Amino acid sequence: MKKIIRRNKPLFFLAIILVVSNIIIYYIWEKTCLFNDMVKVNQQLGRSLITIDTVLIGFSYTALNTMLSFSNNDNFNIVDKDGYIDKYYNGVYTSISLFFLAMLFGVITGYSNLGEKNHWIFMSQFLINLDAFSFFGLTLIRFRNLINWVRKRKIRQLKKSA
Repeated sequence: MKKIIRRNKPLFFLAIILVVSNIIIYYIWEKTCLFNDMVKVNQQLGRSLITIDTVLIGFSYTALNTMLSFSNNDNFNIVDKDGYIDKYYNGVYTSISLFFLAMLFGVITGYSNLGEKNHWIFMSQFLINLDAFSFFGLTLIRFRNLINWVRKRKIRQLKKSA
């Protein structure tokens, strides 16, 4: 377990920050009127969020496909076998899962009156989207580092063979 946490340290730190911020946002929403008139809650909003979620799920799957294409590289496979690439895969899996969960809430808010009657469903959808965007953003930043690492290795291999 300690090894898993160490290898996925950025994801665990982000998860802790997001849980704390979700609690704070929810507490502020429940105890104050700060968020009351910021967003007009209706079915169109729920449908719009579903659209955004599906597009970002597609981008996440594209990133996952690109990582799988790196498996042709021997150095990548060695590092992957040791478990150091897990943080990239786990970030993508987490963002896909959260976007999918937000889509399920979006179906409730976009295609029924439950979201308008129970605003906590919209708040849950927003918070899950916030978390999914955060994991997606972290994954994209880390994914750029992975691409640069693979490119440097490829350039070194080409120089050695020339």
